[in-house]
Amino acid sequence: MSKDKYIIDIIGTQCIEDEIQDSVTVTTTGDYKVASTGNKFIRYKEYDEENPSVFQNTTIKISDRQVTITRSGEYDSQLILECNKRHQCHYHTPVGSLIIGVFTKVMDINLNEQGGSIDVAYTLDFDSATVSENTFKINIREN
Repeated sequence: MSKDKYIIDIIGTQCIEDEIQDSVTVTTTGDYKVASTGNKFIRYKEYDEENPSVFQNTTIKISDRQVTITRSGEYDSQLILECNKRHQCHYHTPVGSLIIGVFTKVMDINLNEQGGSIDVAYTLDFDSATVSENTFKINIREN
């Protein structure tokens, strides 16, 4: 896996009460690898817009049934996405740690040795009350 050999496009939305509250589009470079186990790994850095010397390392592990997004840096977090399952995930913020519920409704994984795409739709909840519906699409291709 050579460094920054892939272009990664990420498009995400967050809806609250059926109204889009936030939409994010990011294009970056990073690494992509298919392991001998069949699991796929995407790695890239997310830089702070206000202070480019501050960044988070993001690793996305993709298996046939689960996507795990792990961010490390100033604020660590892990999001576990598995279709038709609810997971409790840790999310660290400047004001402290939160445990959020994540229920994945749609997961469409179309990846091969060269890249491809991942489409996911999920809800976030606090104390079992849904607070948002979210989607993201990741496209990855050789640079």
